[in-house]
Amino acid sequence: MPVYQFKDRVPEIDPSAWIFPNAVIIGKVHIGKNVYVGAGAVIRGDYGEVFIDEGTSVEENVTIHARPQDKCVIGKHVTLGHGCIIHNATLDDFSVIGMGAIVSDYSNVGEYAIVGEGAVVKSKTVIPSRMIAVGIPAQIKMEVPKQTTAFWIEINKIYMQLAKDYKTELKQLDGY
Repeated sequence: MPVYQFKDRVPEIDPSAWIFPNAVIIGKVHIGKNVYVGAGAVIRGDYGEVFIDEGTSVEENVTIHARPQDKCVIGKHVTLGHGCIIHNATLDDFSVIGMGAIVSDYSNVGEYAIVGEGAVVKSKTVIPSRMIAVGIPAQIKMEVPKQTTAFWIEINKIYMQLAKDYKTELKQLDGY
């Protein structure tokens, strides 16, 4: 897998994490236990710093980056949907960022909050805990129903299991 030191900035990846072979990790990036990083994801800590805590799933083609001398912090058991962009933001534990959504500079998404597919969370926006935000720009629409929280906890468990299973069960086929 492409994992790069940049100057004195070296990634720290827990051995239990799964990083897909064509994901790219650059610089000061901290990846915790049982994290899943899917194909095509790019996580850049080249001049900022990225923290991804345990049990988080970074699905395919996600981009994560931080500004110079700044941090992008992603909590425990967060779900980052396919193709989303997280730039210099803070995502609290168990938050969900939908496919293709953008969370911009200095924004904060609270615990168990959901940012819907394709939404744009503009700079310095706060999405409170347990709220759903959708649209461009993202607007808070309602509280997250309990059954929705339970659903996303189960999805997170599936990705943590994938992080384990891919280590032993993913095999590249000859001739392809």
